[in-house]
Amino acid sequence: MKYLRFGIYILIIFLLVLPFLVLPRVVKIKKIECYSQYGLCSNEFLAKIDPVLGMSVDEAKKKISEELKNIKLIEDYSFRFKLPSILRVDLIFNKAKYALYSKNSSKVAVIDAKGTILDKVQITNLPRVITDDDLPAVGETVESKKVFALELLYSIYYLYQIKEAEIVNDSLEIKMYDVGKIIFPLEGERDILLGSMKIILSRLNADTNSPKIGKVKEVDLRYKNPVVRYE
Repeated sequence: MKYLRFGIYILIIFLLVLPFLVLPRVVKIKKIECYSQYGLCSNEFLAKIDPVLGMSVDEAKKKISEELKNIKLIEDYSFRFKLPSILRVDLIFNKAKYALYSKNSSKVAVIDAKGTILDKVQITNLPRVITDDDLPAVGETVESKKVFALELLYSIYYLYQIKEAEIVNDSLEIKMYDVGKIIFPLEGERDILLGSMKIILSRLNADTNSPKIGKVKEVDLRYKNPVVRYE
């Protein structure tokens, strides 16, 4: 009787484990779900892993793993099988620092500190620069002027919690709360530009008796001597 019970326990364990051993080799993947820490994966990325549709779970995991290992942007990944035939892929990209929004595609590119596009998403909480240009593909690096604009906005976000700026006519425009608009060039010494902005803003805020307070239209930092324009 003792051996019979032991045999029954073994059989039950075997039957419980059997589906996990057999299903990954038998079930064919009919749908892939892909997510990163920024939300749904971009269509560009999905196109790289869609060829595994129709493969078994084990084959699909192996094929996707081979693909992901060649993508330096990805720090880690995991899989989860969902009945009846769905494979979910969860990705962790390298840390994003900036965001670039294109009016043409209504997409936001999340970008690392080196200017490399990690992914394209619908929504992000990162400070974002708006552009009329098309976004480069995932894995490509944005041009130097846009990286300069992204770095400027990131510094201004740190100082003033302003999260959005726009590239207009080869310059970066940022709307401030009390001084209208700040215009930056897209190249130069970032620290000097930020220092000039802080000096001008502190002087404007200090001169509380001036009749021009509250009437500043824009501060233009594209010139050697910054220009303050009033309404």
